[in-house]
Parts: sequence; C-alpha cells; structure tokens
Amino acid sequence: MPTVSVVIPAYNQASFLGAAVHSVLAQTFPDYEAIIVDDGSTDNTPQVAAEFTDPRVRYLRQHNCGLSAARNTGIRNAVGELISFLDSDDLFFPDKLAVLVDALRARSDWGMVAGQSILIDEHGQSLGRSFATPLPEQGAQLLLWNPLHVGSVLLRRGWLDRVGVFDETLRSYEDWDMWLRLARAGCRFGWVDRPVSLYRIHRAQMTRKGDQMTRATFAVLDKVFADPDLPADWAALRDQAYAHAYLRAAAHAYQTCSFERACAALEEAIRLDPQLAANGAERIKRRIAAWADDPRTPDGMNFLESVYANLPATLGCLRRRRGRILGQAATQYAFEAFARGDVPRARALLMRSFRYWPAWLANRGAWSMLARSLFAR
Repeated sequence: MPTVSVVIPAYNQASFLGAAVHSVLAQTFPDYEAIIVDDGSTDNTPQVAAEFTDPRVRYLRQHNCGLSAARNTGIRNAVGELISFLDSDDLFFPDKLAVLVDALRARSDWGMVAGQSILIDEHGQSLGRSFATPLPEQGAQLLLWNPLHVGSVLLRRGWLDRVGVFDETLRSYEDWDMWLRLARAGCRFGWVDRPVSLYRIHRAQMTRKGDQMTRATFAVLDKVFADPDLPADWAALRDQAYAHAYLRAAAHAYQTCSFERACAALEEAIRLDPQLAANGAERIKRRIAAWADDPRTPDGMNFLESVYANLPATLGCLRRRRGRILGQAATQYAFEAFARGDVPRARALLMRSFRYWPAWLANRGAWSMLARSLFAR
C-alpha cells in the first residue's frame, strides 16, 4: 500500500488537469497513489484522465456534488497513511511529498505539516506572491485568518478519522473549517519554510465567488462559536474573528461595487474591534492596500479610487486623507509599471499622483521617472 494518497478533485478544469497530474508523477518521493475525482465535469476531463496509464493514478467519477464532496470521495477511496490534496488547476513542486513526508517522519507529534505556496496566474507565471506565513503557535489564532493553501499540506490519515472529512455544506473555506477542527481536537501543526506547491489564481475568482465566500466565512465561524464547550482562549477571540470576517466581506463587496454593503461591513468590523479605527484607522488603511494588491484585483489603482470614494462616515479620518493616500499609491504603481517597461501607464499614473497630491511635485524620483517616460519611445 502506498505511503501517500494524493486526492485531486476535478470539475471542468480539463485544460489544467494534465499538468496537475504530471506534477504528481514527477515527485521525487515515489511511494504514492493519485486519485482523480471527477465531480461531474461536462468538459473533456474524462479524456484527459484516461491519458494516464501509470498504475499509481486512479480515476473516479461522481455526480456533481461540490468540491468538499469530491475530496471526501477521494479520502474514502484512499489507502495511504498520509493524505495530500491537489486541486486540478494547481501544481506540486517535484520534492513536495519528499520534503513533507520527511518532516512528519522526523516529528511523530505533528499531525499535519505544511510548506509555502507560490501564486501563479492562468498561464503559470509567478505573481510574486506566496502563502509564506508560519502557522501560529496557538491554534485559536487560526480563527482570524487561513494562512494555508490546501495544496501545501500533508496530513496523517488518523486525524481525519478523528475529526471527520470536509463539510459538504460549505461551498468555500471548507479547508479553513478543516484546519480549525483539527486544531480544536488538539492536532499539532508543523511548518516547513520552503515552497512546496503552486497555487493558480484566476482573475475572476474574487468577483465570481465573493458572495459565496462571504457566506462561507460566517458559516465557519458560526460553527465554531456554537460549541458550548469552546475553550476560553478560543471564545475570547469571538469579536476579533467576526471583525476580520466583516473586513473580508467588505473587500468582496467593494470588488463588485456593492458600496452600501461594503460600508455596512466596515462599520460592523469597527464596532466589533474598535482598535481597527485607532491611530487614524491605520490598520484599515493597510487592509485596503492589501485588497488592491491582491492578484485577483484587475486594476489596483482603480480599486483604491472606488474604495476611497465610498468609505463610511465612521472612517472620516481616511476620507480626509484621501488625496495623499491615493497620490502615494499612484506613485508606487507608476514605479512598478515603469520597472516592467509599461511607460505609458507609468506616465498616466504619475499624472494622477500629482493631481491627487500636488506635494508629490517635490519628489525628485517621480520627476525623474516622468521625464524619462516623456522622452521614451
């Protein structure tokens, strides 16, 4: 029996599935099985799967029941003592299994180990971002955010037998729900400070799934805090956890220009965690900047302009600094555009910067770049 079972749920991702399976077959650790679970695809996923004749690759097909159900079908058919997951549009580094298996063998007290995940675009190009934050020492801190990409983990099968499989009622964040249940049950997590997987980001993900992700966020937290036996250190994070959830809801609402909902979510986040509005709402300012820099945001500058034009009254401190904040952001985006050779965009962004914050006219670096962009051919 193989040591590792790699579960690959697939739904209408035939264009990526072949590369995903090849990334498993390229593993330097050979003792595994790969289970493709076709969740009722209507494209040529069956034909792509049929191309793999390696006996370590198995193909299962079921009626469309969702990502959680597909993963669970894979788990129930897996025979490995260790379980790994690979979504059909993502990839493993060749040494992913070797690195994580060695880590678990070295630490018998770890129930799960994870490594870094590098973000790539639809074409496989690096986005210069990664899931690279070490796991928190206290499991309760996972209530505040999900630091893991599901493709970067390796889990002992026994812990799934203890906490159960993925929650099939969740259409998003089912992995976050799993990590929380594992942490709540006492599973110790390990961390390997190196990349082990590639996470493919699709530009349409945030806007297409925003409402679904928002509902799932609150559903996960509601499950946790409905537990009457929740430990005190977990219960103490309730307001902060929901505040973070409302911030994520605000991000999704701004992405779809649902400004009334976005403002309501921001106000609720501040009500639950007043420290968000402290020091000139600096924490919210940083969070908005992170939303703009998310690889799924098609135009960060346009996004920032729409956010700062539609802030709630409770964030008057940010509204009053709108010109300076947008001027600085436009300058930063201009430098990035210039660095990648997009001279027309750099020039346009610099002009927007000067319009928002005339004091930037004294910035020698901006002037130098503007001059070079004006004379560039």
